[in-house]
Amino acid sequence: MRTSSHHHDENNDNDDDDERIKLVVWDFDMTILRIHSFAKRISALDVPRRDYERDCADANFFRAFLREMKQKSIKVAIASFGKREVIETYLKCLVDGKKGDEDLAEYAFNEKKKSIVTPNDVGGTDGCSMKDKSRMLDALTKRYVLSMNEEDISSAQGEDPVESSSAASSLLGKARKQVVFFDDDEDNVNAAKKLGYAYAVHTPNAFERESWRELYWKIPKLRELFPEVDENLTHSKTRKVLQM
Repeated sequence: MRTSSHHHDENNDNDDDDERIKLVVWDFDMTILRIHSFAKRISALDVPRRDYERDCADANFFRAFLREMKQKSIKVAIASFGKREVIETYLKCLVDGKKGDEDLAEYAFNEKKKSIVTPNDVGGTDGCSMKDKSRMLDALTKRYVLSMNEEDISSAQGEDPVESSSAASSLLGKARKQVVFFDDDEDNVNAAKKLGYAYAVHTPNAFERESWRELYWKIPKLRELFPEVDENLTHSKTRKVLQM
């Protein structure tokens, strides 16, 4: 009986691990940023000369959220139709360039070539919209949830995510449920949900503290997934700290 109980506990641990969120993905323009950098034709050289803190929808909240994800050992990534070099430069300014946040810089988007996916990475052209972000999300999910090697990820880029019949498709289906995806474009969110990304979240007002608070109470699953985020980031007693 004792052995049987031990196996049961192991199965429960595996079930819990299958349900645990392992990756958070953001769109970039109009989600992390309050502006559309591509539409404004902002170049990577322009970014350091701009008020990039203001360009970000809520820079303090974004950094605080990243710290929470670091504490929970959740990977973070970007899936954007924009230009890689612009996204990388904004993130360098917003995260890497902050004094006192060296640990955060080492954690968040530290593998920029892997944690930022743009059309160039999945058979498209940076700056051009694709049908949706399914291939981008699947590439990130394979990399950070399934820990697939880069060669296998690259070889699967030509497959249609919906019609793929590879041996890994069953595992990928489960892995998609361990990803949270934020995007201001409802079409991208709906396509992701249709593919199995159950926690694809529409953020029409960008990713900032007030919209998070609204989403947090509107979507019960977010409260279950990130209880510490509301407690630590949106209570009035911590708001002054975040605005410093």
